[in-house]
Order: sequence, then C-alpha cells, then structure tokens
Amino acid sequence: MEQSSFDAYRVRQARWAVSADFFIFGFAWAIWAVHIPVIAHRLALDPAVLGFALLNVGLGGVISQPLVGWLMSRIGSRPATQLFLPFCIAAPMLPIVASTIPVLFGATLALGLIGGAANVAVNTQAAQVEAARGKPTMSSFHGFFSLGGLSGALAGSVIIGASAADGRGAIAIIAPLFILSLLAGWFLIEAPPKPPAAKSAKARGLAIPAVAFLALAVICFFANTIEGAAGDWSALYLATIRNLSQAVATSGYAVFSLGMAVCRLAGGPIVARLGDRNVVLLGGLLAALGMAVVVFVPWAALSPFGFALVAIGAANTIPVLISAGSRVPGAEAGTGVAAVATGALLGLLLGPPVIGFVAHSMGLAAALTMMILVGLIVAGGAAVYRWPAAARPQMVSER
Repeated sequence: MEQSSFDAYRVRQARWAVSADFFIFGFAWAIWAVHIPVIAHRLALDPAVLGFALLNVGLGGVISQPLVGWLMSRIGSRPATQLFLPFCIAAPMLPIVASTIPVLFGATLALGLIGGAANVAVNTQAAQVEAARGKPTMSSFHGFFSLGGLSGALAGSVIIGASAADGRGAIAIIAPLFILSLLAGWFLIEAPPKPPAAKSAKARGLAIPAVAFLALAVICFFANTIEGAAGDWSALYLATIRNLSQAVATSGYAVFSLGMAVCRLAGGPIVARLGDRNVVLLGGLLAALGMAVVVFVPWAALSPFGFALVAIGAANTIPVLISAGSRVPGAEAGTGVAAVATGALLGLLLGPPVIGFVAHSMGLAAALTMMILVGLIVAGGAAVYRWPAAARPQMVSER
C-alpha cells in the first residue's frame, strides 16, 4: 500500500523522534551505571549487598515488561512511550540519592520496573516505525542507544570528577533530556489498525504465537548472555589472564562498545541485504569465533580484536530478534517485544553471575570458553527457527 507524502513525512519525524528516545534512554542508563561505585562507597556496601541491589533492577524489569506488553495491546505504544520514558529518565535519581540501604533496595526495584516498562514501550514504537518505513531500522535505533550510553558514561565521569556525584550533577544533566523526551513524544505514531483477518487469526492461534515467542526469547537469552559476558568480563580477563596493564585492559570494553555502536548504526542495510535469519546465524558464529580468539590465540595483543569480533556478531542480533518478535503472526507487537525483551533481560541478568560461578570454580578462561558454545547455540537457533515475514510499508494512523 502506497503512503501519502504526509504519511511519509510523519514517519520520518517519528524515526528521528524514536532515535532521540533511544539516545536519551541509553544516556540516562549510563548515568546510573557510572554512579554505582559512588553509591557503593557512600553506603559502604558489601559486594554481596551491592549484587542484590543490582539484581533488584533486573527483577523489576522482569516483572514490568510482560505487564506493559499487555497494557500496550490496549492503549498502544505511543502513549506508553510518552508515559514511561520521561519517568525512566528521572528514575536513576532514586538510587543515586538513596540515603540508606533499604531505600536503595526500593529505589533499584523502582528503577527496574520503570526501565523495563520504558524498554518495551520504546522498542514497540520502534518496531511500528520500522513497519511503517518498510525497511530494517531497529538496529540503527539500538545504535543510538549505544551512542547515548557512551555519551552518558563520558558525562557521568565529568560529573564525578567535578565532585558533583551527590545528585546535583545528575539532575543538571538529566533535566534537559526529560524535556526533550516530552517533545519527542509528540512525533511518535500509532500502529495502523489491524485488518479483520489478522484479528481473527489472533483469536484462533494463541498457542502458535506463544511457541514463536518462546523460541525467540530463548535465542535472545543466549545472545544477550554473550553480550553481557563481553561487556562485564573483558577488562578483568585482559588484566588477570592476559596480564595486560589496567589501561590497556580497558581496550577490550572500548573496542566492544565502539564496535556495537558502529555496527548497529550501519545495521539497516546489512539486515536488508542478509535477512533476519542470516544476521542472527552469522552473528552467533562471529561471536563464537571472537570468543575463540580471546581464549585460544596465544598473542595477548589480539584479544581485544576478539572482543571486536564478538561486538560485530552481537550488535544486530538483539535488534533483529526484537523486530521479529513484533511481527509474529496473529499477535500484538507489544506482546512479542515484551517476550523477547524479557528473554534478553534474563540473559543479561543471569549470564554474568553464571560466568562468575564457573570462573570461581574453573577459571575465567574456562568460563569464557563456554561462550563459544553459546554462540553456536544462537546460530543453530537461527537456522531452525521459522522467521516471520519482513516489515512492509504500512499506512500510519493519525489518531
């Protein structure tokens, strides 16, 4: 179906509004992340207590994401994004200014609840913009999240270096983003009305989407486990196993983050050319190859290159899986996004502790060797999964 020029203009506006939303989301989340050591020092947190506080964030996301998927089937992703994203920008202030450990636990749970809700809402809106454009766009949106994360980490380090880590600096830098998120909300779009055939298919085939959601969520779980492993353990591995200096050891995370951002921003044409199945299949194989370089190549100087390969493989995998979840036949986009996003969150939540447990028992090199098998599982899942049809241009509702 052809779009009018007005519709095309609305879609372009929505694309940049969603890109801004992802950047803001990543920026705000990074502001929280860089303040974690400050919070731990101020409250004199034992590592185990800090671990439970961080686990609380994931628990909140696991609770809220399925609920918001259900909510969006009734109100749509536009009002959900307009509601939850501004609160998500303000939510990092809660743990940053927490004065006691019980308050911190309540704050981290609230952060997870709000962050999980915003994650599903903005990804569902992104899927609808992608469908309206008829071109793979989800990877570029996640690229803006990565850029926001890098920018937020830099801004956060400046705040902490200026001795403004008590919340004043975070408020000053988050306030403009809060206003920007409200402005961007005006340019979001509503999903086009579903044809009667799609509605009847939904009523007839609830079990089929459930199986499809589960398969995508499982693939996403393993894919995010690899991403979390590279992000959380790269510097420690290079410093303790490869015996690189602390300054050089950070290069693993640096090249990983840069590779993720660049590959996601360039991901649209890649996905369009290769297709969803091949992007995830090759991504799993590349991630496995990268981990093999990290663990088995004897020259330590090549280990950061291995993490770069992991980034190239992982970069577009999660965006493609989320986009596929939004297109499962006979189901609401928000429900699919929530299911896949929950799988991704569980991978990010459970993967690093499992790696830590294996590292404690068998060594960090053995733990990262497991990630080679995980990459092969992702590739195998992509090979056997029956992928939904790619997005096609749709008329945009002006409700």
